[in-house]
Amino acid sequence: SSGGPSSGGPSSADAAAGVAAGPSSGVAAGASAWSVDEGAPTTSVQLRLRDGSRVVGRFNLTHTVADVRAFIAASSPANASGTYSLQLSGFPPKRLEDEAQVIGDGLANSVIIQR
Repeated sequence: SSGGPSSGGPSSADAAAGVAAGPSSGVAAGASAWSVDEGAPTTSVQLRLRDGSRVVGRFNLTHTVADVRAFIAASSPANASGTYSLQLSGFPPKRLEDEAQVIGDGLANSVIIQR
């Protein structure tokens, strides 16, 4: 029988919740689960992670703040553990509290800081 995996397959919901596929395969599984629709408008967002590293992610304008969290979980699982907040760089910094806010709504080409 050829059915899709009913459990164990990484999904954006799992990544957003900080659930890694496994201790050794978290990055590879997460990275393959992350996708950008090249046919739709895209933008880059620079993420300053709490460990001091910087990652630039490509997002569609329809991706959300929750997708940014999923991207962090996929690209840097160590930084996705525990609770953290995201804020838009600038003065004063704006905390991103609406997980459904889309990238196209003021976050395109921005710098987002993880705290």
